[in-house]
Amino acid sequence: MILFCSHATALEPQWQLGAGIGAVDLRLYPGSKESKIYVLPVPYFTYTSSILEISHGIRGLLPSNSDWYVDFSADFGLPVNSDDSSARAGMPDLDATLQIGPSLEYSITGSRTGAQEFRLELPLRTAISIDADQQGNEGWILEPRLVYEKRRIGRSGLYAKAKAGLRYATQDYHAYYYDVDPAYVTPQRSLFESEKGYSGLVIDLHATWRQNDVLFWGILRYQNLNHSAIENSPLVEDKDYYFMGIGITWILAASL
Repeated sequence: MILFCSHATALEPQWQLGAGIGAVDLRLYPGSKESKIYVLPVPYFTYTSSILEISHGIRGLLPSNSDWYVDFSADFGLPVNSDDSSARAGMPDLDATLQIGPSLEYSITGSRTGAQEFRLELPLRTAISIDADQQGNEGWILEPRLVYEKRRIGRSGLYAKAKAGLRYATQDYHAYYYDVDPAYVTPQRSLFESEKGYSGLVIDLHATWRQNDVLFWGILRYQNLNHSAIENSPLVEDKDYYFMGIGITWILAASL
């Protein structure tokens, strides 16, 4: 997990290194009615220069007179033991997935280093399933979204980000989570074959409060599956998905 944090405004390279702990409460997968609570270590690293920013992602800045820039987009899905899911009982387990890819972004307000920014993001990610023996490509996700970011100016204070967008995915990605093959049909679980297309509305909220070298943070994600290509899968028990997390991080070393 990578914390979402503020961007420094100086041109001289600056970095921070820290560690913390967080607790997250999330559904097994979007559409599941079961959830789990995880307590996880949280690494923290930021780097800012005139051409590169590493904080919530890895951002390469295009020429300074441009409002376009390129970011590195990432997300994840935790593994699912099908014995923990009433809808997936008797089906194969789901491996952890890593979603990675580029994001083309446009600053609507034209301020990439100011106190506030409103921008358009166009992330395209591939989903890679990971287990101890092999990795597999499980499809692609496109998520056009609008973002408002309030940066922390100074050593202490609030940083916040709000994102709202529409998610689309290939048939392979939908099939990984929501297909029901003939071998797994039961009286309660009908056959289902996914199609590509709309995956739902996604809203993300992130905030951190820094006091000296301590950061308190919170994360909230909401996804609505109504009118999506997979809403009729028998593996979708709830069309409202929530992900919540809180934590604390200590900054252990910094360039300043």
